[in-house]
Amino acid sequence: MILLSFFKGLISLSGKIFAILFLIFFFLELVQRQRFLTKGYKPLARLLSFLGFAEASAAPVFAGIFFGIIYGAGVIADSIEKEGINKKQVLLVSVFLAMCHAIFEDTGLFLALGANLFWLTFPRLIIACLITFITSKIYR
Repeated sequence: MILLSFFKGLISLSGKIFAILFLIFFFLELVQRQRFLTKGYKPLARLLSFLGFAEASAAPVFAGIFFGIIYGAGVIADSIEKEGINKKQVLLVSVFLAMCHAIFEDTGLFLALGANLFWLTFPRLIIACLITFITSKIYR
């Protein structure tokens, strides 16, 4: 009985995780095909300017927030090469993403486990914004 209950729970949780990851990767593919990260982020970049981010830094920030730190790091490397973002911007993006990466992916996975949406997202966003803002003011 206990093993049956365990395997039912395991299969249910595995199905939820598969569904969440499938949707995330499906969305990632759509974003890549529509080139959202290279053309659609510019209006959203204004939201990040108060933290000290330049417009060219918006693409890696949004990539990291939506798809995780590994994908964000790839976009950072690409932005350094193509758009020439400076060391300060790389530092700010890295600081922000270290605390606040994969908001959608992590939140979806932890919600499937029964976590609270508020405590998964808002404290991370607030702390990441605060530390990034302080870093942008201190860095010379």
